[in-house]
Amino acid sequence: MLERSIIRIAAAVTGALLLAGCTARLDPAPSGAPISFDAGSSLLRDNDTRATLPVGTHFGVFAYQQNGSVNSPGTWNYSRKPGFMFNTDVLFNGATYTYSPLRYWPAPENTLTFWAYCPYTSSPDLVVTNNTTAFTKNSSGLPDIRYTTDGHTDFMLTGLVKNQTRTTNSGVVELEFNHAMSKLNVTAKKKDPENHYTVKLKAVSFNGIFMSGTARWNRSPEGWTWASWSGARANLPLWSEDPDDPADDIELTATAAAVPGFVIPLPQLLDNQAARLHVEFSVSYAGILHERNTTREVFLSDIFTSGWEKGSHYTLELEISPDDPIEFTVSWDDWGADHNYFITS
Repeated sequence: MLERSIIRIAAAVTGALLLAGCTARLDPAPSGAPISFDAGSSLLRDNDTRATLPVGTHFGVFAYQQNGSVNSPGTWNYSRKPGFMFNTDVLFNGATYTYSPLRYWPAPENTLTFWAYCPYTSSPDLVVTNNTTAFTKNSSGLPDIRYTTDGHTDFMLTGLVKNQTRTTNSGVVELEFNHAMSKLNVTAKKKDPENHYTVKLKAVSFNGIFMSGTARWNRSPEGWTWASWSGARANLPLWSEDPDDPADDIELTATAAAVPGFVIPLPQLLDNQAARLHVEFSVSYAGILHERNTTREVFLSDIFTSGWEKGSHYTLELEISPDDPIEFTVSWDDWGADHNYFITS
């Protein structure tokens, strides 16, 4: 399950959120109550601080209508189809959420179930679970989501918000976005501060990393998991010096210094020796003009024994000396402990 770092977004009833020029009305209920969105109750569950998406964020919404009768309202099951809303583009403009065409709550016996992802794309790669057939508004249940990352952009998913009506939670549909990715940053320090040598960091990258994977909905317990990885492995750079600016080097001291930037990779096992930490640095000694450039690589499976987990933020601390292997320690926490909103570097 995507259990960490939750952002809550509330969907409320307000008819004033049409995009400019949009007047389309589909399936109006007798009350004429539209389904729209409101950030007023957006709270980060982990530490109860206000957390909203950045202005201009788009996310995609899917909704399933479950027809029933007055005495037996419709309920969710995995035969339902997302024809009511299918990849609807919702925009957060800083105060409200807008989308087009506006949709209206059906009669109370016809309930709705929702889920969403972020950031929005007009053509997400959705297929029927365990299949290669395209997932459409006439497909049942939830799709497999085939996703390719650039290594620096967050990707979030919600669970199912089931069996909603206009009167459920006073007409508010709450979507809880969870980080589907991992996040990594690096600190570095000199191992032997008393020795008369200087270490300057040149570059850090994570090499041999899967950049494409498939997120799959698990029915029991319910939640998204990364089910498979695909495509060629790639190198994911964290930071490198500006070759035209010698001052851009990071000279290491006895105190761990943050290496600029971070990466947001797909969660993965790292159990293949193709996955490596790549570090470039230079070493120079007091009284000697020559500077020696060195490259070291370490198997990531030796550092992250259980791989990268979704929703986790890792800090990797490097200790570097001229002739010894690079040493490292790793700490991690829930992503939401430090970051309470969608992140794009």
